[in-house]
Amino acid sequence: MRQSREAKAETHQAIVAAAARRFRERGIEGTSVGDVMQAANRTHGGFYRHFDSKEDLLVAALGRAFEEMIAGLEHALAHVPAERALGGFVRGYTSVGRVADVGGGCPVAALSNDVQRSNEAVQAEFGRGVRALIASLAAHLEGPQAKREARAARTFAMAAGAVMIARASDQATADLVLAAVRDEVPRHASTPASAPAGPRELL
Repeated sequence: MRQSREAKAETHQAIVAAAARRFRERGIEGTSVGDVMQAANRTHGGFYRHFDSKEDLLVAALGRAFEEMIAGLEHALAHVPAERALGGFVRGYTSVGRVADVGGGCPVAALSNDVQRSNEAVQAEFGRGVRALIASLAAHLEGPQAKREARAARTFAMAAGAVMIARASDQATADLVLAAVRDEVPRHASTPASAPAGPRELL
């Protein structure tokens, strides 16, 4: 029996959601199509009714992962004053829970090393996601657009790098790097390091 259009769309979204988490958890090479289909509770044979290749799935999964990240960012900063947005973002992004949640966390911190070895389509999707995330963060800041985007890009790059180092290091090194970034960003944002980030600082 042929799937209805609605059922096919539901299956497609289930596969993409499972892939977005699995790729972040296990890396691109460490994740097979079979792994994704099993996580989505679908049969392996149905994969090619939705995607031509693992790379096509990866593009869709990256899009989904960045959408999740940006939705969390928008929720976290919705009621945070502009002068505290960068500090709030960094505290949420580098929190213990977010660093530990590789599968549900930022695709940049989880997949940068893998994506640099991927094809142009994957890299282009990754770049689009990074730019969209920076634009979302910049929209919560004050000042001329170019300066807001530059500040958002610097802050995001520093936070993502810190999380990557923390995940790859012993606990003492992780604590050192994450604390340094949390202290540095509020200074550059003209915000006291002790200022609260607001009611929704977990991204």
